[in-house]
Amino acid sequence: MSYEILLYPRTPGQDWVEVLEADEVDGPEMDLATLNQGVARFRRIEARLREQLTEPVRTWVAEELDGDVLGELQTKDSRLRVDLYDRSALVSAPYGGPGAAVHDLVRQAVEIVAAETGYEAYDPQVGSTFDGSFDDEAGQASLSRVPDQDDLWAEEAPSHIDGEMRPTDAATASALEGQVVDDGDQDGPLDPRAERARLIQERRQQLLEQRRNPAALRRRGWFYVLLGVIFTAIGLMRLSAGESAVLTWLFLGVGVFELIGAWLLFSQARQADPHQGQQSSGSGQSADTVDDGPDEGPDDTVQR
Repeated sequence: MSYEILLYPRTPGQDWVEVLEADEVDGPEMDLATLNQGVARFRRIEARLREQLTEPVRTWVAEELDGDVLGELQTKDSRLRVDLYDRSALVSAPYGGPGAAVHDLVRQAVEIVAAETGYEAYDPQVGSTFDGSFDDEAGQASLSRVPDQDDLWAEEAPSHIDGEMRPTDAATASALEGQVVDDGDQDGPLDPRAERARLIQERRQQLLEQRRNPAALRRRGWFYVLLGVIFTAIGLMRLSAGESAVLTWLFLGVGVFELIGAWLLFSQARQADPHQGQQSSGSGQSADTVDDGPDEGPDDTVQR
């Protein structure tokens, strides 16, 4: 039903027959680390593809270790399809005839998948390396083949039931044991890994902002002053007592270092104060410019 381009890992000079035979051999079972790395790679492919696409996209990602498929992507209109497996990848689309616009999408998708995986592209229709061209006779023959992939945009695609994504019949249940996400679906479940990464990033940003706060900088500065004074005093006491060993100079060095650190923190706090003042004055100015005049129409409230 579609013109397919396969992508495999290939060593320089390796014959495609050897590559295809190696793909037929069962590989090691996929572990959780391989699954996570593969899903992350698929997400990078998806992100780069979305930059080139202007039509709705539906994706599926694996969440279990019971298969070799890591991710699937399918567009709604052109029917471009990208499947990432644990040891290969597939890019396909309806042929459409010589010079069809979808061929450019296939070429771009193949380039992106090859760049992200390091795989080389193979055209099974002609039995050689894919060079960006499409064989018309093989393409016409491909239109009569029965598809062997589940259609992410088919009527049997998962629907919302009690807020969860569930397949609507048993025929598609086994093929959709992961997570299908529709571009128009705003209520679908979040990817737990992506959500954890977002929360960690937000927490890091909060901690960074707290460390840059002038009050926090001053507190750290006074702490450094206290340490510096203590270490310097110990070093001077040892030096006045005639003890000039390495430990004495170590105390003095640490004390001076702490005092320099305190000076730097106080300097950063002074630099941060005017910036905060500008932000406060800016927010105050914005508040002062709010029009308190009478409403000229009903209050339009959007409920989400």
